Amino acid sequence: MPRHLVTRDSTEPQDSARAAARTADGPLELTAAQAHVLDAQRADPDNTTYNVGQYVDLQGPLDAALLQEAVGRGLAEAPGLHLRVREDRGRYLQEHVPFDAARFRLPRLDTSGAADPVAAAVELVRDQLACPPRMEALFAPPAGRAPRDARTAPLTGTVLVRVGPERHLLFQYFHHLAVDGYGVALLSRRIADVYTALVRGAAPRPSPFAPVSVLVDAERAYAGSHQEAADRAHWAARYADRPSAATFSGRSAPAGNGVLRRTVLLGGADLTRLDEAVRAARATWAEAVTTALAARLHLDTGAPEAVMRMYVMARPDPGTLRVPGMAVNVLPVRIPVDGDTTFRELLRRTAAEFASVRAHQRYRGEVLAREIWPGSATGSLPGPLLNLRPFATELDFAGVTGRVVTLASGPVDDLSLSAVRLPDGRLRLDFEANAACYEPAELAAVAAGHADLMRRLAREPCRPLQEPVPNSSLPATTVTPTQGEAR
Repeated sequence: MPRHLVTRDSTEPQDSARAAARTADGPLELTAAQAHVLDAQRADPDNTTYNVGQYVDLQGPLDAALLQEAVGRGLAEAPGLHLRVREDRGRYLQEHVPFDAARFRLPRLDTSGAADPVAAAVELVRDQLACPPRMEALFAPPAGRAPRDARTAPLTGTVLVRVGPERHLLFQYFHHLAVDGYGVALLSRRIADVYTALVRGAAPRPSPFAPVSVLVDAERAYAGSHQEAADRAHWAARYADRPSAATFSGRSAPAGNGVLRRTVLLGGADLTRLDEAVRAARATWAEAVTTALAARLHLDTGAPEAVMRMYVMARPDPGTLRVPGMAVNVLPVRIPVDGDTTFRELLRRTAAEFASVRAHQRYRGEVLAREIWPGSATGSLPGPLLNLRPFATELDFAGVTGRVVTLASGPVDDLSLSAVRLPDGRLRLDFEANAACYEPAELAAVAAGHADLMRRLAREPCRPLQEPVPNSSLPATTVTPTQGEAR
């Protein structure tokens, strides 16, 4: 796991039990992350980019009935995923919507007869992700008023698709109001553990989850604290000059439903060299991905520094790492670059910048955007977005390996780079771009250029960036449109 995202969690189970009991007493405040998502979704009800999803590729014998039970149990153990919003005197609260695991049914589809069964299954789920949430059903009626509709807008969904003999895809899709990527990873791991226990005839272990109230309590303690004041002072000083952010397209637009996708895989000798360069600089693969993007921005635009954004978990408090909920934060990073800089030196700068961000990760990025860049065209922090994913990409389903593939991870107002280290050692780079800012050929060029630069820098990490690197022996990088298929 990249060290910039690691947080120690030592909360005792009884603390979670007390928090769960308090949660049952009534509605909770929204977390800051939830409030930000709700404001953005209400401002643009047709925006579907807060729908996130993944699938688990299961190749082997599968007991669909037991998987249904495992999914139902996992969802029941995470009550924060089932909520509706209540407005109370100008503030928004979340209240739990009961989930009946006994009545849960896992929808099943079959695309095994299609020419490309996996692509057909992914297309079906992408259609689901492209549906805007039913905002009117998400909100509870005012106190004393009968509900307009007994149903509520579901914020989670699961479907099992058979794509071949003994091969299934378990799709999971969510709205960011309920959960972030880390929370999804918690839920997926729990489903795999419960399924494994059921198949082996054992009782599943007690739920490891803590309630959403743990996140809310941590934020309440942080608000107005000395730590919050110190964090505010840090960010105000760090960005007092309000730096501009270079982008590959030079255009800007709010995040919309049009998203372009490209994928690059790095492996073999080039990745071995990259790992060697990273170890020599005492850095991580996540910092190497970021460093290469900073170098690429400088080389393509001439910018003297790379100003970007990065997802951080924002869960440093005890217990928060066990909550399937929404807490993720987006914070800026800035890395000075010039032609005399070497890859090794730039790696060290990036590592130092990550350490600084990690130390102040609870201060909300949307607040920074208002305070530092109030005139932003997109209303958010500027620059490309980094999604450095430390989550497991393989899960054990009673001896059957489940490979996790992300389909959508949130809004993209410029360029997003999601990076994950696969179990076989390869590095998967998923590029997403706002279709209002990039043409498909532009995104393909960015993806290929980034991968090529990583390989060349790894070959000669002490060569200044401005000096050309011989590349006649390097094969061209393959860039593929992302369908979400397992690789």
